[in-house]
Amino acid sequence: MKKALILMALGCAALFSLSAQPKPGSFEQTWKKGPEWLKNAVIYQIYPSSFKDSDGNGIGDIPGVISKLDYIQSLGVTAIWFNPVFVSGWIDGGYDILDFYRIDPRFGTNNDLVELVQKCHERGIKVLLDLVAGHTSDKHPWFLQSAEDTNLRYSDYFIWSDRLPDAKAEKDLEEMLKDPNFMQNTRGKWMKSDYPRAKYYNKNFYACQPALNYGYANPDPNHPWEQSVDAPGPRAVRQELKNIMAFWYEKGVDGFRVDMAASLVKNDRDKKEIVKLWREMREWSDANYPDHVLMAEWNDPKYCLAAGFNVDMYLNGTGSTNRLLYFDRKHQANGGVYFSLNGCQPSTMDLYGNPWPEDKVDRTVTPAKALKLYYDYYTGAVEWTKDWGYFATLTGNHDHLRLNTGDRNTPDQLRVMLSWVLTTPLPILYYGDEIGIRSLVALPNVEGANHNTKERAGGRTPMQWDGSVNAGFSTCDPSKIYLPVCPEWTPATSYPAYLEWKAAGAKNPTAPGAITVESQENDPASLLNWTRSLIALRKANPAFWADSEFVPVFNEAKPYPMVYTRSDGKETWIVALNPTGVKQTVVVPATPGLQRGSTLAPALSCGKVTLRATGRGDILTMGPTSVYIAKMP
Repeated sequence: MKKALILMALGCAALFSLSAQPKPGSFEQTWKKGPEWLKNAVIYQIYPSSFKDSDGNGIGDIPGVISKLDYIQSLGVTAIWFNPVFVSGWIDGGYDILDFYRIDPRFGTNNDLVELVQKCHERGIKVLLDLVAGHTSDKHPWFLQSAEDTNLRYSDYFIWSDRLPDAKAEKDLEEMLKDPNFMQNTRGKWMKSDYPRAKYYNKNFYACQPALNYGYANPDPNHPWEQSVDAPGPRAVRQELKNIMAFWYEKGVDGFRVDMAASLVKNDRDKKEIVKLWREMREWSDANYPDHVLMAEWNDPKYCLAAGFNVDMYLNGTGSTNRLLYFDRKHQANGGVYFSLNGCQPSTMDLYGNPWPEDKVDRTVTPAKALKLYYDYYTGAVEWTKDWGYFATLTGNHDHLRLNTGDRNTPDQLRVMLSWVLTTPLPILYYGDEIGIRSLVALPNVEGANHNTKERAGGRTPMQWDGSVNAGFSTCDPSKIYLPVCPEWTPATSYPAYLEWKAAGAKNPTAPGAITVESQENDPASLLNWTRSLIALRKANPAFWADSEFVPVFNEAKPYPMVYTRSDGKETWIVALNPTGVKQTVVVPATPGLQRGSTLAPALSCGKVTLRATGRGDILTMGPTSVYIAKMP
């Protein structure tokens, strides 16, 4: 049955737990939810420069990925999402595109990509590429031609002006240009131009990334650069986007993750025009390439799925409601965060180990508050959009610190977090999180990884395969490696501190083994094999699949442990997680069929855990950093 998204009056907004967000309008669902393989999907994200180097130049490549496909298959994942592999200027980690139709030579050739897709398909693994739909590099041939004059083929692919729209734009540009590295600065929406076309061009992220012209939702007659979405230039750009997708679909690619998907149409406050644009793309894609997937970087599923995307991503940026599960507002994991040993006590130090002044210490966050913010938003989003598509949860990604950050740096702690992500409806596993790669700060700012004080390099370091040079990532001289590796379970939070710790011969006694595939491969208790067990459990039990219910068991007075159920209507499973360093006990609703005094044995667990039936509910007791996953009788 077709369903519509209904525009609700403000007075009715409280009916939904997403009430703080406006509704995306009234849109009929003209497509079938799917494709089928998403129901039981586990997506593995690979940053290709950092996965495996096959030719010894210190940078990962496609033949390197091909050489590790058996390993990827052994995880049990069903799809791989690759960060950008197209020809790039490498000022923003591949997101400054020079040619959307060619693989960057650092990774190989188009033939290599086709071979990769074929070999993935032989293993039952889908392949998604990263589509940078909103901008190009300022060195892209389209942009360079557009910069010449107003009547060439690509003249209207970009947005040009001889004046800035307002005082704010003038101030933003002035401040941005004070940055010695202003081409990697995100401030404002305009960049000065030295080209004959005009004095300024509109940018989409960094100054080196001019925005593609999809038009303005509400063009201002006093701003001649603001073309309507139906003007010839924006329509040509829209067709070019279809051409790019069709080109790679014809090579066997199964779909795209779209970068900054909501940024395309300008001055579109109610998202009406951007929703219409992506609905057009979805209908075109379904008509010509059925069962292909569009996944968005949007973090607002009510708009995103109404726009036709199959999947939105629950990002952990500073404005996200799940942020306080991963990191506090200062990107720290040592406190002010639910998944921490200290039970959400406030952070008192910054990322670099410097103490915060007392007036910067946030003492307002409690574990109950953090958990309730997450549950309210997430369950509301899943329920509201369940007929339209899926909302994916990430272990991490290329824009954020990893799970192994700060004091959250032992396998037991990471097992708890992986158990959460991999038992949610649609998980995305970031490469290396399955072995617990350490996220360090103060790493080199390689290819725009760190910007505006944001540390991203720590989430992009090479995959750690074995105990050989460069942890088996590359045979190059260590001084030539793309980014340094950290194969130890170290308490150091920054790269300089790590080098000092290592030089002193210090060991971390709380975490045996190394952070490499080799050291964990044959250890049944390793983080790697825990990850495999979680994925195998979810694949074998439809109650964990994407269309099955996620129901919190929330006790505000006892926010630890975290408890929820997953159910497909036939079977129900209980998941309980204690990330803290102390024992936690809570009473949960009685398990039907479990007699008083008896216990419910877990199917998968770590740490000391018991669930015992009483006459007044079940008593769940969990030791420090423990996991309990059991099927209800």
